[in-house]
Amino acid sequence: MIRSVRPSDTPTLLSVACATGLFEPADASALLGGVLDALHADELGPGHAAQFWAPNDESAPAGWVYYAPDAHADGVWNLWWIGVRPEDHGRGGGDSLLDAVEATVMAEAGRVLVIETSALPPLARARAFYAKRGYVECGRVPDFYSVGDDKIIFAKRMGPPTPID
Repeated sequence: MIRSVRPSDTPTLLSVACATGLFEPADASALLGGVLDALHADELGPGHAAQFWAPNDESAPAGWVYYAPDAHADGVWNLWWIGVRPEDHGRGGGDSLLDAVEATVMAEAGRVLVIETSALPPLARARAFYAKRGYVECGRVPDFYSVGDDKIIFAKRMGPPTPID
């Protein structure tokens, strides 16, 4: 099940982010919680969206995604966060969330979806997931997040091929 997030979902979504092992509670609250608060206050502009995935209608959120159009590029969207509780990996949550994002981007005539991630070993599974879904590594910024932690940029064209494809 996929649906848009509500303010009352924020504590559960932050716990999902912490369960991934990528965030400590204070960091999740400051970074992701701040984004969710701004989203619910309508402070982020058109197109910003967060959705959650639950294994079934009665389940609590087990994964969520936040994405938005890039204000500096025509038809380009950014996927800022996608995560699923480790105990729910392999149940289709990541695919369902990414399907929902891609459907929105295409419905809005988006041309490209960009995903940035870390090169650290804990994100190897995420990088493999993006590649399996047709995203191409198109850039790397050495030592971006910290020394030894490169930023890896993935992108995928949305919609019909363009003349340069």
